[in-house]
Amino acid sequence: MNPAAPDVVLATTQEGIARSTDGGRTFGTDAAPVLAFTSWAGDDGLYGVDPGGTLNRSTDSGKSWKSVSTVPGGRPQALTAVTPQHLLVATQDGVYESKDGGKTFDKRLTVSST
Repeated sequence: MNPAAPDVVLATTQEGIARSTDGGRTFGTDAAPVLAFTSWAGDDGLYGVDPGGTLNRSTDSGKSWKSVSTVPGGRPQALTAVTPQHLLVATQDGVYESKDGGKTFDKRLTVSST
């Protein structure tokens, strides 16, 4: 849900992003990438990461998307946009942080499976 406009809601599907402008009562599909996770930190801070780790950003409430970078660490597990420039992404091998809108990432936590 867009924090600045709660009637705008996005849902991730296997076909791409489904977008609602009426608070989730109806959804339409846009020409958008297939995203595993999305996170919204304001009008200019909507991010989505696809199953392969490509980070995308939208500055128009999810109508269009632009590829920003690839998140290191393999398959994404979660995404949080803390602010429009501060992101956290959990992957299969750790947690990565970006403070420049997803252009670069630093590993903050290593995760290992046993």
